[in-house]
Amino acid sequence: MSMPASRQRGIVLILSLIMLMVLTLIAVSAIRLSTVNLRSVANSQSRTEAMSTAQRTIELLLSSNFTDNIAGTATTLTVSEGGKNYSVVVARPCLVRTVPVQNTALDITKADDLKCLDTLSNPYSACADTIWQLQATSSSGWFGANVSITQGTGIRMDNGAVTAYSNDAQYRCTGT
Repeated sequence: MSMPASRQRGIVLILSLIMLMVLTLIAVSAIRLSTVNLRSVANSQSRTEAMSTAQRTIELLLSSNFTDNIAGTATTLTVSEGGKNYSVVVARPCLVRTVPVQNTALDITKADDLKCLDTLSNPYSACADTIWQLQATSSSGWFGANVSITQGTGIRMDNGAVTAYSNDAQYRCTGT
């Protein structure tokens, strides 16, 4: 026994509507998934750019003679990266450690070491090796990326400056 033709056309219409709804849901899901992926990539790019601006700022600080004016290095800069502006806060560098340099460790053929040479009766030179900690925090208001980079560097300095910095609590690192 076969079904009447009018009844078959109704079932085909219902099945067609169900299939159309399923395809619509699949399309909407695909659009949502691509939007989430796009946001994820944009956030990752923003974080990478923030890290780049913080690292570039630290490298700029290292290329300058920051120990001549340590108090003046603490500042806030606006740095452009990838068409966006990032606010980079540079903390005042702090002194982690000082190590006196012995005269026997100096190479007197080098001008920088020769100026450190003290009297031969004194086992220690007029210089000390110092380790400084530098920190830059970069943030973007638009995407909310916030990256902080801390980096250390070693610098040989004369004992007078080393003593001044190591005796002043505002230049010593805390918690290291």
